[in-house]
Amino acid sequence: PRVFVGSFGEEPLKNENLRELFEMEENDLYTRIAQLPRTASVRKVNDLIKRARLAKVHAFLLDHLYNNMPWMFGHAKEQERMVRELPSIYQEIAMQRGLPLGDFPDPKMMQMHLAPMDFTTFKPLDVEKLEALESLLSVDLPRLLQQIPEEQAAQGVVAAPVLQVGGLASPFAVMKIGGASEASVFQAGWLVPPDLQAYANEFEALGPNSAGKVSGQQARDKLVESKLPSNVLHRIWALSDVDQDGSLTLAEYALARHLVEMKLNGQDLPASLPPEMLPEELSQLRPAASSESG
Repeated sequence: PRVFVGSFGEEPLKNENLRELFEMEENDLYTRIAQLPRTASVRKVNDLIKRARLAKVHAFLLDHLYNNMPWMFGHAKEQERMVRELPSIYQEIAMQRGLPLGDFPDPKMMQMHLAPMDFTTFKPLDVEKLEALESLLSVDLPRLLQQIPEEQAAQGVVAAPVLQVGGLASPFAVMKIGGASEASVFQAGWLVPPDLQAYANEFEALGPNSAGKVSGQQARDKLVESKLPSNVLHRIWALSDVDQDGSLTLAEYALARHLVEMKLNGQDLPASLPPEMLPEELSQLRPAASSESG
């Protein structure tokens, strides 16, 4: 079971450096609690699948132990050998039957249970029951898993009202479902054109040429001040140099700085530049040209 680390009281934090960790852990915990009505049925079916796969493994194991016992003499000796070499027998059965070793029970526990038993009393594999079990695992249970969301929607099963993550996301808490996280939930706020005036003075200080552009080297010296890795800055450059001429206009420079701030805020960079992020000055250029990230 997972252990959640956090400060679940209402007293002031004694170590402010732990705030981010505590918020992430609390969001995980409260989201799981809120989703219990939706996930309880799935967990029960998954538990049934585990038990069915374990029953299948047990059937093959007991069949193997039964069929490898001698007919006449040496029962005790052969049984002791098989108990002792049970891990190797697991591997042999797994290879023969195409079973994952993760489905097998703990060998030490099984050795303890098998030691006092008489393997000659075990029954051989029941083919009809095995076929029924295979049908359960391959047809019935997968179909049941598919039906759960539909039935829950029909019955109006919703997330539990957990106050700590309820309502709209805030800078302090977010329901972590549908791929949402502490960072991604606010990504839409960054998918807007940059404010050119916010970077105009900075751009002029770099000394643009008569065409109103700064070279790659000029822009590089400023962008590396972000301390982002070079591979990230390369992606930012590929997204910002919309016309791919190796230099940046004010609009392209502002876009690059906007993407830097976006990344520093913990957001993932878009794989290609969304049209809604293009400044008006670049809207006539093909957005597809900014999608290459090398």
